Amino acid sequence: MTLMRLTLHTVHLFEDEESGSTRMGLYVRVLDNAGGQVAEFRWNRRNGEVEDNFQYPLDGDQEFPSVLVFDIGGEPGGIGRINVKAYTDNDERWPDEGHHENFLGEAQIVFDTREPSQLGQLLLGPTTTDNGHTGYAVTGVLEPVPPRGFRHVRLVFRDVVVFDDENSDFPHMGLYVRAFAPAQGDAAEINQELLRWNNGGDRVFKEALFPLASGTPSPVTTLAVGGPTRIWVEAYTHDDESWPSHLAYENHLGRAMITIDPGEPDTLGRHVLGPTQTDQTHNGFLVTMSSELLPPDATPNLEITGVEVTQATQHFTPPTGGTPHALAAAKATLVRVYLDSGIDPREGGGTVAGVTGTLTLTLNGGSFTVRSLNPITARPIAQVDRAQIQHTLNFLVPANQVTPGTAKILVQAEVAGTTSNPMEVTADFRPTRPVTIWMVRVSTPTVPAISAARYRAVADALPLRYPVADTGGIVYYTVPGLTEIHTTRDLTSEDGQEDFIDDLEDIQEDHGNDDQLLYAMIDPTVPMGVRGMARYDDHVAFGYDFETTFAHEVGHLLGLRHAPCGGPENVDEDFTPPDGRTGEVGVEPLTRTIHPADAGDLMSYCGLNTRWMSGYHWLRLLNTLSVRGEQADTVPPERPVHGTVPAVLTTTSRPFPGEYVRVRGRLTRSGTVRWQPCLRTHRKPSPARTFPGPAYTLSVEDAGGRVLAGTPIAVAFDRREQQAALFGARLPYAPRAHRVVLRRDGTELGAMTVPPGPPQFALSAPLSTPEIDTDGVLHLRWQRLDIGEPGPRPAFTYYVRFTNADGTFAPRPGVNLTGTSFDLDLRTMPGHERCVAQVIATNGYHTSYVQTPPFALPPRPPLLLPGATEGPLLHAQGSSPQHGPLTGADVAWLVDGRAAATGGSFDVRSTGSGTFAIAVRATDPDGLATTTPLGAYDGTSGRRLPVPSEQ
Repeated sequence: MTLMRLTLHTVHLFEDEESGSTRMGLYVRVLDNAGGQVAEFRWNRRNGEVEDNFQYPLDGDQEFPSVLVFDIGGEPGGIGRINVKAYTDNDERWPDEGHHENFLGEAQIVFDTREPSQLGQLLLGPTTTDNGHTGYAVTGVLEPVPPRGFRHVRLVFRDVVVFDDENSDFPHMGLYVRAFAPAQGDAAEINQELLRWNNGGDRVFKEALFPLASGTPSPVTTLAVGGPTRIWVEAYTHDDESWPSHLAYENHLGRAMITIDPGEPDTLGRHVLGPTQTDQTHNGFLVTMSSELLPPDATPNLEITGVEVTQATQHFTPPTGGTPHALAAAKATLVRVYLDSGIDPREGGGTVAGVTGTLTLTLNGGSFTVRSLNPITARPIAQVDRAQIQHTLNFLVPANQVTPGTAKILVQAEVAGTTSNPMEVTADFRPTRPVTIWMVRVSTPTVPAISAARYRAVADALPLRYPVADTGGIVYYTVPGLTEIHTTRDLTSEDGQEDFIDDLEDIQEDHGNDDQLLYAMIDPTVPMGVRGMARYDDHVAFGYDFETTFAHEVGHLLGLRHAPCGGPENVDEDFTPPDGRTGEVGVEPLTRTIHPADAGDLMSYCGLNTRWMSGYHWLRLLNTLSVRGEQADTVPPERPVHGTVPAVLTTTSRPFPGEYVRVRGRLTRSGTVRWQPCLRTHRKPSPARTFPGPAYTLSVEDAGGRVLAGTPIAVAFDRREQQAALFGARLPYAPRAHRVVLRRDGTELGAMTVPPGPPQFALSAPLSTPEIDTDGVLHLRWQRLDIGEPGPRPAFTYYVRFTNADGTFAPRPGVNLTGTSFDLDLRTMPGHERCVAQVIATNGYHTSYVQTPPFALPPRPPLLLPGATEGPLLHAQGSSPQHGPLTGADVAWLVDGRAAATGGSFDVRSTGSGTFAIAVRATDPDGLATTTPLGAYDGTSGRRLPVPSEQ
């Protein structure tokens, strides 16, 4: 028996004998030497029409495959004939000998399977039509089929190139790959879909390449084949259907087919299916893929199918990947390599143990090579689970190797003397500025404040989720005299929460800028109706000491809105995936802790303690925090200018000289406006932010209704149970202001009438420098000057502001006061030669101040802010009351009393073997220093040793 294979490629139609398009039926018959039919093929362009002078592929119909496998048989054997006939008819779908308008002619060849010279490329025709014209010609290949045998073939579908989508806009595209083969060579019949792809639901466009990584169930598959097997692909487009198919489409982009045969090496390797021909006869698409024979036993044949480069989350579709998103520089990076063992699962499960590998990173002219973290057991790719860290070959790139730029990462795996294919990917590492946090700890009448160490332990976990550097990714500020604040607000009520966040805003009104975020951390035993709250436009928030709560509220302060999971309001409508979950497997590079793809996004209300960062919000934050390369090593942003006034005694109130006025209030769901006192300030307005929905504006108007200043604002209800939303803005101060107005879509919701002049009050004490105890408490006293005047008198709200002649700092240790006295502990205030304390009063809009005589305070030593002290990696930062954060060379690490290193972190393992006393020292620009011992450490493990018990 001699098996033969006839593969029909194209038909070129010269003349269809019609004035326009028509229908065509083409019939190919294979006959043995006795004239018996052994195989047949028929084609009518799948009921489509044809035109003359066009070439058509013949591989587009799975009902009539264009690959014919047959046995000639017969006597004397080996001789056969291939005959082709074709007909046209305007009405018949299948024109044939009995039903046609035109006969396009007949062609035939005779072949002998014993003569190689008669095999190979075939041309049947050109034929002659019944009108004497040149009709058509068919091309193909005739070849013997090698002996069949059972083998496993690995198929990897890589990319699709779309030439023409037959659409003027950006349509959806559905692509489908199937395999067909009869039962042969001990292998079962194959008739199955291998892959379907729609670009992850996104639209496509012409003249573009798209990876097939998101195809389902997998772009890598293994087939058990026993002989020639057809791989067939087709695609459709549609404007509205997310999965266009033969059941619902607007344009058909064509079909293509190849045949692979485990007995013929020439049919294996790299393949291109296409270009196809669309229903408009244009080039449609092509698919690139590869096929590879797997060993017939349990010998491993490792294949790297994909490489994931991640720092917390990454866009990756196993097993081959997809388009990754950018990453942050100076951040530990985990590289996960996805491997196919190349072993049939029927061979002991298809696994092979002890797989290791090598990674080489090339970046900015240098290279770094590292071995895999641990040997793994490779398995068939269909068994690899991204949510199992041990299923991938993992490499750790330390933070100090991740510099800004585009890196090339080359990986290769090995086991038992065999190596995998090498694979190289690129990764974009961007420099980012640090997140700057004002540290504030909160006590209540019944619950003390958490410790500074606890605050840092919570906040230091932010780089696990955020695209910031592992070391120096957070810079801490402390408010002199306000590192711990006491509140008596009722935090179980919405009004109390809003009043408290007003207090926080007022504390940092003149002492921060838009890059500095205040988070007041509260012990979780304090009763509250919420876990946390943020005021977006004023960069202040409070919440419990939970890592996810801290990261969530800081996300709001950096411009993130809610993810749609768990029922929050103020949702980002563009968030993907639409269920508000991460949609990607997250990972912590240093611990290899996995976070499942169904975890709630960090900005959602799902799984409050298990929320993780999604790729969507990772990119939003990366874009917010990215800096240009030349700025990557700069110091944190300078402290804002607080404004200065002459450092002289001012007993009778004067207008406060701030250029702006801070306006704020609350809007209920029913549309009622509750105004809070306005206050003049030196702080510039933040960029206006708005949300989808109604358009809100704040304006200041004169008595004639003319707008003197105005701005769009954001008003957002964050929770369904929230009854009032906060709003606010800073506007240029207008002395002629008569009303402050809130409008929604141009309609006035509420207005506050402005008093005609500034508040009048006077300082009662102290009135001279000798009255001030610079080593103790300053007792401030004042009184209104309009007592006894006819009413109604506007209420005054007071603030205590501490500053100096140079305006280098301006904290407000007293805010929203209604009485006329305040005791200020000067021992906690920053030092300066000419300090003053101011009492500021607002009558709702206009603002005045009085001021103590100047006095001198000695400069205060730095405050040390160490992170976790267990080791081996230690972190610390200093904070100077006079100068702000102390980082970099201002922080020194002492080993047995000698300076060993500087910077924000220190790896104890760098000391070598032995036991060492570690301390950290912060030094301010004036030379004042503070040293804090951290304990005794083992230099080998880097861990802190327990304190010996007293004998």
